[in-house]
Amino acid sequence: MNGALLGVSATAGALGVTHAIEPDHVAGIASLTSREADTRLSALAGACFSLGHVVLVVAWLVVGYLLLGRTSFAPIYDTVGTIGVGLLLGALGAAMTVGGLRSLVHTHEHAHGGERHTHAHLHRPAFDRIRSVLKASRGEDSDHERAQHDGDHIYSHHSGAEHAHVHSTVSYLKTGLVGALFTLSPPLSMIVFTATLFPQRGAATVGFAVAVYAVTITATMSLLGAGVGVAAGAVAERPRVYGLVRAVAGVAVIGLAASMLETTLPVLV
Repeated sequence: MNGALLGVSATAGALGVTHAIEPDHVAGIASLTSREADTRLSALAGACFSLGHVVLVVAWLVVGYLLLGRTSFAPIYDTVGTIGVGLLLGALGAAMTVGGLRSLVHTHEHAHGGERHTHAHLHRPAFDRIRSVLKASRGEDSDHERAQHDGDHIYSHHSGAEHAHVHSTVSYLKTGLVGALFTLSPPLSMIVFTATLFPQRGAATVGFAVAVYAVTITATMSLLGAGVGVAAGAVAERPRVYGLVRAVAGVAVIGLAASMLETTLPVLV
């Protein structure tokens, strides 16, 4: 790789990492992955979030610069996008808070023969559910697994691996859609960067820069998701702590959403 491409990749990579760790993105990924006390599944959810995000970033680049020839947009674009993300983030934070509080409410103690045991109805990671279904399809377990879903409770009937696969696929597609909605505002830094590259370096170099940008966003968001999975897994065996952490984190996400809306709504009106 020559010096010019090395500089392009370094700049695109830096833009991708800094874009991925913006507070609203971190909060969105945390709210979507905190229910999976599994590092691999949380990393996968983070990757799905980033892929949806990247698709819309590329769409902004294509439409904004290549089709319209624009490197700047009216402030209203950023304002409307920020409001949309704020509302979405508020909804995710509310769901996270309610889920955590339900974990606290439904965690209960039972006395058995003078010995007390703590029981909690926690969300079973999707990996465990799919594994159980695969066992059932091979005759290693019962044909059906009953579970309940209510916030953090799951009550569902699995009749085979195909159903579990479809369920997981739909869940990850939804995560990708949410990630796309977090790019309602135009990514100005990347648009300016590609606009600078295109006249001098051509389409191939721009494509390379966008690819590096996409890879670094995906890698960073996957690591963020994995980190949330590690944290959730560390407290998952202590249901009350798990529920409390989720509830507090949800309130923090709501606070961030409220701050975003507070600074943008007056501009709109």
